[in-house]
Amino acid sequence: MNRVDVYQLIDNERAYQDTKSLGTNSNFTVGEELVLLKSYLDLAFNAWTHNAGDVKALEEVRKVAAIAVRCMEHHPTPNR
Repeated sequence: MNRVDVYQLIDNERAYQDTKSLGTNSNFTVGEELVLLKSYLDLAFNAWTHNAGDVKALEEVRKVAAIAVRCMEHHPTPNR
């Protein structure tokens, strides 16, 4: 999978988040976003541990990536 396709997956997940209560109107602090990231990363670990193959874990990784993007959308992030 190339980077453009990966970014499209993340963008689609962000669009989905925007339809839920965790969308664009959220006012999560950076700390709260970090808690959500850890929670969904834990789900990814559990999905990988308890399911054959990588698909279920990667579904959670997609969510983690989108949560990280949302955090950077809502909080100024320094450039490298």
